[in-house]
Amino acid sequence: MDPITGFMLAAQAGGMIMDFMGTSAQNEQAAEAARLQQQAIQASIATSRLQTEDESLRAMISLRQNLGTQAAIMAARGIRAGTGVGVLAMTESQGNFNADERMRRMNQMMNEKRLKAGMEISKMHQKAFENNNWNAFAGRVINKIPTNPDFYKGMGKSFGLSEGYDESFMMNKVR
Repeated sequence: MDPITGFMLAAQAGGMIMDFMGTSAQNEQAAEAARLQQQAIQASIATSRLQTEDESLRAMISLRQNLGTQAAIMAARGIRAGTGVGVLAMTESQGNFNADERMRRMNQMMNEKRLKAGMEISKMHQKAFENNNWNAFAGRVINKIPTNPDFYKGMGKSFGLSEGYDESFMMNKVR
């Protein structure tokens, strides 16, 4: 092999190594970005849960104020709290609170499911990016391999395989 061909092969190998390192760095950066995005989604889920709990607490405070006001009004009218109209008003307020609480919980669960689905989609996108990146790298490596048989003529001598071998394909000669 002449020195120019050797230099060109060495340069090509160096280029492939640099390409490999660049592809690895891109994949590492994409993985870090995906990890940060997943942390942000987890933070959003935690925030959603806290908001729901806060809304529930505020609704509970409002219910207690409402029930206290109803009890005071009933007492001012001379109606005992545990009878007829007083029980009806209290039961309706508690029923409304319970229905609202169920809706809050359902909304919170749906929001959490939506965020978790987004996290899974993010993971799939990151994996697809990584696969595409490595496939592109493999394609670039394969495209750099010479396909002309004349390129390989004389290479057998460089590796000490000149006797009894066909120099163009490095196989035993047919006799």
